[in-house]
Amino acid sequence: MNYGKDANKYILGETEGEFICTTEEENQQFTVAMIKQTELHLDILSHNFDPNIYDNNECYEAIEDLALRSRHSCIRILLHNISFISQRGHSIIHLGKRLGSLMQFRSVATTYRHIADTFMIVDGIGVIHRPHTDTIAATVNFKNAPLARDLLELFDDIWENSEPDPNTRFMIM
Repeated sequence: MNYGKDANKYILGETEGEFICTTEEENQQFTVAMIKQTELHLDILSHNFDPNIYDNNECYEAIEDLALRSRHSCIRILLHNISFISQRGHSIIHLGKRLGSLMQFRSVATTYRHIADTFMIVDGIGVIHRPHTDTIAATVNFKNAPLARDLLELFDDIWENSEPDPNTRFMIM
């Protein structure tokens, strides 16, 4: 099914097919579109929390809406460079501080720092995945439960073994 790259035409859990976003603008549009459709679970693994993708009003509002939508919402964010990100400033980090336990942040443990992947998994079915840190190109799929399951297994393993960071102690769960 080919919808083109209009983010509003894709429906989480229904629209099949994978495509590639090659610009920061496309990545941001599809990230926000996917988060807006998230029912309960949002998991993000990122090196520098890509400010051109995540640090904007649309993403902030989508994550805030998800966090406040249900007491069962679960937002987990794993970051490689959490100290640098918190020092530089990032709207989602500030949102996490404001929302407290509704969002969880952890710093990736040293044993997992070799992982180059950056990805976002929503509701165990939607995936945006960049397998390399040296490119912005990402695959996007609004319905890929097998890939989401594989990446979620990796995410859970890293999450369970992740390390608290003194700069974000207020957010570590």
